[in-house]
Amino acid sequence: MKQTLNYFAYGSNLHPLRLQSRIGVCQLQAVAQLKGAQLCFHKAGLDASGKCDIVLAAEADSSVWGVVYQISPEQKRILDEYESLGKGYQILNTEVVSGDNQSLSVYTYQAMGEFIDPQLRPFDWYHEFVLQGICFHQFPSEYQELIRAVKMIEDPDKERSARYQALLREIRESLPGKQAD
Repeated sequence: MKQTLNYFAYGSNLHPLRLQSRIGVCQLQAVAQLKGAQLCFHKAGLDASGKCDIVLAAEADSSVWGVVYQISPEQKRILDEYESLGKGYQILNTEVVSGDNQSLSVYTYQAMGEFIDPQLRPFDWYHEFVLQGICFHQFPSEYQELIRAVKMIEDPDKERSARYQALLREIRESLPGKQAD
């Protein structure tokens, strides 16, 4: 039997096409919540914009919605290149609760303290990756509204923005009726 890991995606990797563009096809296991946590866009990206982060020990009634994907150890190594190694994220092993109230052991990425800057804002394309994933998985409308309310900025690098906008167009066109505004 092939070994798999439970990866909890909560930010720009939520949408399966975005994650697939990075690590290849993987299996969606469950929509889940990390209770007692809050989603923030304050992790300093290499591009000087705000990226998603999980803040633990937030208000007891808050939670971060995400998706558990089963990935291979090789896919994790690839994802580590995008997320953790020297780029400001560390591995967080934790428990999430699925929609059917099952507890799942997962790993995810959390910003290291020295990479947190509350003044940062996400680029518009990054924010849309997160929003498209949230809408695709049909997270609760209150959570969608919280994410829609996040202030964002335009990416000054037009080439980078065009590259990501091309993938976002593919995502929007993939499932009519499920895309974000």
